[in-house]
Amino acid sequence: MKRLSSYLLALLLVCGCANTSTTPHGFERADYLKEEDAIYVYVKYNQQVGGYDVSAICVVDTIYNGEFYSWHNPTAINGHGFIHFKNDEHEFVVENPLFSDGNLSQNKQPLKDGVLIETDYIPFKPANDAITNMLFVGSQSPFFFFDIDFDGEKELIVTLWEGMCYHGHNAYAAYKMPVENDRLVLSPIQGEPFDELNDYTRIDTAKKEIGQPYDFGIRFGGIKKYGLVTHTVFNEVMHSIEEQQFIELTEIEHYDWQHTEKTEYNACEPTI
Repeated sequence: MKRLSSYLLALLLVCGCANTSTTPHGFERADYLKEEDAIYVYVKYNQQVGGYDVSAICVVDTIYNGEFYSWHNPTAINGHGFIHFKNDEHEFVVENPLFSDGNLSQNKQPLKDGVLIETDYIPFKPANDAITNMLFVGSQSPFFFFDIDFDGEKELIVTLWEGMCYHGHNAYAAYKMPVENDRLVLSPIQGEPFDELNDYTRIDTAKKEIGQPYDFGIRFGGIKKYGLVTHTVFNEVMHSIEEQQFIELTEIEHYDWQHTEKTEYNACEPTI
């Protein structure tokens, strides 16, 4: 908890919430608890994203980073991040334990404590370039705004870099951002399918449907499909009965598999 408070304090100072005489590269610095074998890299995105100026602190583990990426890029910026969003009306911080993006993973600038990396923001682009029935896989964007629950309002989607723990694929966290009493409230979307968003998640914006594979491993067990389901609820504020739509599990496709003597798996037609 002490380290987390220190990170947040540093990030708030980085984002210009204080005036001091020590300001490298335009960022405010503060004395805070250092994590052993870690350096603090400051990131500033050159473009606004969704109307916000965005900056971040990335806590890079120098031992892990150098060992893990030595075959690829020892100066890659990957680590525990705190992303700061700010515009004229609202300001908030999102913690991301797996922070990076396509540009930061290709960074060539030598890593040292307090270095500032100015980089271009990578917009979200679905793997299959489809407007409907899209896949997240292959996206190098660190975060993006997208209507993930089909309610007409865009949510903040944060990329958990290589968060699936295998195959180099990413996971994702989704946040709603309602404004209450003129203050923006950041609220993570929990429950299926939002707590398991990953590169294999399929979004059909035409049918307003989310497809989520299950039983990862040698083969997928099938696809769970989630769609909008209408329920009649009582509005306690208006004291009225009204209809509301919620994302719920609507269908499961189970895949049948044939096992050969060469231990190869061949998919048969899916059964519903």
